[in-house]
Amino acid sequence: MTLFLVLACALCLGWAFGLTVEIAWGRVEKHRQSQRLKTALSQRKKALPLQSILVLVENLLSGLPDRFPFVKTYYEWIGSLLRRSGREEFQPHQILGYQLLAGLGSFFLIHLLLGVFTLSCTGMFLGAVLPAMWMRDLALKRERRILRELPNALEIVSLCCEAGLTVEQGIDQYLKNARPNPLGNEFSFVLEQTRSGSSRKSALETSAKRLQLTDFSLFTTSLIHAERFGTGVANTLRQLSMTLRDKQTQMAEKAVQELPVKMILPLVFFIMPVTFLIIFGPVFLQFLGQ
Repeated sequence: MTLFLVLACALCLGWAFGLTVEIAWGRVEKHRQSQRLKTALSQRKKALPLQSILVLVENLLSGLPDRFPFVKTYYEWIGSLLRRSGREEFQPHQILGYQLLAGLGSFFLIHLLLGVFTLSCTGMFLGAVLPAMWMRDLALKRERRILRELPNALEIVSLCCEAGLTVEQGIDQYLKNARPNPLGNEFSFVLEQTRSGSSRKSALETSAKRLQLTDFSLFTTSLIHAERFGTGVANTLRQLSMTLRDKQTQMAEKAVQELPVKMILPLVFFIMPVTFLIIFGPVFLQFLGQ
């Protein structure tokens, strides 16, 4: 009887200790997630360069999207670039303000230096296009990093699902062990939305809509269908990871095969003239000397 009471007390103490540790760990995780969200929000709210001038430009351009439909379409395109590049601290009217400032600055600088109106207009056009090109380049670089990291993330999540964890717990394990990258930021926002009350489907669809990447949309669709029809999530993610790796290998092979064709123009206009100059230049100088 005494042994039974000791065993029961030990079980109660162990259960109480495990429950306490679980509650404490949950609070720690919530605190970490809230700190991560606060950090992301604080990064978005940082002061922008030339912010006082941007406020003036914003006031001048405030009614343009309502009056001109093409300006609204341009704003939507800039907003899509901002979401794809992860620079959501900017607004479309701020990018348009930077374009106007860069265009006018280029125009007056070239006009003061050269005094040629045609070159000044060309410089104004290039200066106005430069911020949009910069945003597009950022978006493409970020998308390439996401696509390169996505198969690794899917493998880790599939291994966690095979070990008995949920998809959210697998994503959390990936975030703990992976280096900071754009895909990790997207997964962090997915976890934040699910923990704030949104469903996993809506959170993944929101990220897929923001990224506008075919591979990420395929991951979202595959995960939703696997849960809906009761198929294995781990097996689905593993097969999708292998498919994405094969696709990346094929794209790399295609890029290597296209490399000789892309090298024709630099070879003809830059390398061959220099080579001919080095080879036949001394002969031509000797001919002139004679």
